[in-house]
Amino acid sequence: MKKALILSILVLWTLLAVKAQDLAGTITYQQVIRYNFENIKEAHGDDQRTSSWIASLPEETSAVQLLSFNSEKALFEEEASKSVATDPGLQRAIMYEGMLSPPRPVVQKVYYDFNKDQKLEQVEYLTRLFLVNSEIEAVPWKLGSEKKKVLEYTCMNATAILDDQEIVAWFSPEIPVSLGPSIFGGLPGLILAVERNGETAYVATSVYLAPPAEEALAKPDKGSEVSVQEFAAIQEEKEKEWEENSNSDDLNPHR
Repeated sequence: MKKALILSILVLWTLLAVKAQDLAGTITYQQVIRYNFENIKEAHGDDQRTSSWIASLPEETSAVQLLSFNSEKALFEEEASKSVATDPGLQRAIMYEGMLSPPRPVVQKVYYDFNKDQKLEQVEYLTRLFLVNSEIEAVPWKLGSEKKKVLEYTCMNATAILDDQEIVAWFSPEIPVSLGPSIFGGLPGLILAVERNGETAYVATSVYLAPPAEEALAKPDKGSEVSVQEFAAIQEEKEKEWEENSNSDDLNPHR
């Protein structure tokens, strides 16, 4: 049974690779961003004022993201012109939550060069920009048997465990492209929706299968180019610095 499944996947991959040679398009995704502010709650315990402040904030926001691709390259980035501005109160809470935990990188763009087997991530980390260069690596997906519709496309599910989180991807072999939102890809069909720990993280809102403008596929060039290993070393150093300074006085922005 297992060998038959693997053989079926390989045959499907071969057929899709032939069909996808000249496919190009632009996919619009809605990204759902959720907040729980656990660090703030833990830091302030049962403080009623803080609890009321947190309760007044939205639990989630959304952003519009674009995936543009052709047979040679792809670019995933936020479409800032269509994303809703963050509420000032929520922005203060996000900043304060960040002060109470080690600094985390924010991926702004993901660029793929298929001819060079290269992935380039434009990352903001502690107000600095980096271009993290690596090879395109396969996500360890496990194919499932469920199906559902996203837009007008029939999708199949696949799961993976990444950073201790359960990721479920819904991909459509009807669009034979091994891509998806953010860093998610590597399936025999375009990923149209992603769930993280049972909650929607990305869902496609439109699919336009026509060649995108060349500027929509521009390679990111802002930031210091580093390897994955070099960026990991920078993170480790900064996290140590944060640990050493974590006992400094708290600043509560809602005061």
